[in-house]
Amino acid sequence: MVLPRDLQAVVFDFDRTLAPLGNFVRWREALPLMRERYLAAGVPEAHLAGAPRGCFGLYGHVARGAPLGEDALARVQREVSELLAGYEAAGVGRVELFVGAEALLRALPAMGLRAAIVSSNPGWVVREVVENRGVADCFAAIVGRDGLAHIKPAPEGMLRCCALLGLDPGRCLGVGDNVGDIEASRAAGMPAVGVATGVSKAPELRAAGALEVHPDLASLHAALEQTFAGS
Repeated sequence: MVLPRDLQAVVFDFDRTLAPLGNFVRWREALPLMRERYLAAGVPEAHLAGAPRGCFGLYGHVARGAPLGEDALARVQREVSELLAGYEAAGVGRVELFVGAEALLRALPAMGLRAAIVSSNPGWVVREVVENRGVADCFAAIVGRDGLAHIKPAPEGMLRCCALLGLDPGRCLGVGDNVGDIEASRAAGMPAVGVATGVSKAPELRAAGALEVHPDLASLHAALEQTFAGS
């Protein structure tokens, strides 16, 4: 892997990068309820019709350009986020980390690297999962969609995480399974690598700007060891 040797942190996506939380979420049930909330708040049907597929696609689309006042938009986004969180919470006690996740997280300090998470899931959901799985101590920062105006592929969460770590974005490596994860990292000024454990395929991740794409976290672990072992 060709990476800057002065990296100091690895910023992971969560769902389908570290753990398959989304497998336990009834997204299809949540999506029409989200649309109902938006319509009730005054978001035109024509605007909703232009949204990308999925719950996060709709959530991000409304944030980017819904014809609402700033206060009204912030209010309906909070309401919709809380609605969606009720579905995401169903996976908290059921989801396991991907094979190789804990080994990688435990190995990072010896490479001189800290770990963090930036997720479009709520921060509290992510924290509960990593606490339940005994790896909460591995993370120097966790940023969820809570309090963010724009989720990935916007760089807001990545930049907030870098600020919490006290690091320039160029010193942080973004890791994700989705094109939006890679785009968010690159927009923030971070190098990025992909893991092919989610919806996006390897060619799509590379086209989005991933320096490398690994089939799983064990492969990523081996590549990081080659570059940073003994740092």
